[in-house]
Amino acid sequence: MIRKTTRPPTARTTLSMYIGFLLSEPKSSNCSRLAEVMGVSHDSATRFLQRENYTPSDLFNEVKHLVNLEEGVLSVDDSVLDKPYSRVMAFVGHFWSGKHHRVVKGINLI
Repeated sequence: MIRKTTRPPTARTTLSMYIGFLLSEPKSSNCSRLAEVMGVSHDSATRFLQRENYTPSDLFNEVKHLVNLEEGVLSVDDSVLDKPYSRVMAFVGHFWSGKHHRVVKGINLI
C-alpha cells in the first residue's frame, strides 16, 4: 500500500509519477530530469521531493509482495530501442546504450 502523504499535495508531481520515473530512468534521476520527462516544472518536482522525503525502502515496500525472498534470483535488465531520427515522440530520451557504448536517442525498456 502506498505510503500516505504527510500533507495535501501542492505540487503537480505525484507519487505514481515519481515511482514510474525511478523505474524508467537508469542514469540521471534528478529533479531536472524528472521535470523534463514528466512535463512539470522543476520547482514542482523539487517541492514534491522535499515535502515527502521518499527513500528506497518506500519503493521496496510497494513491490515486496511481488518478490519471493525465500528462493530464486531477481534479475533486471534494460534495453534501448534506438530512435535516432525522432524529433517529438513520447518516451524518447537520451540513454546509455551498451550496444553503441555511448548515449543514444531512444526509448528505454526495463
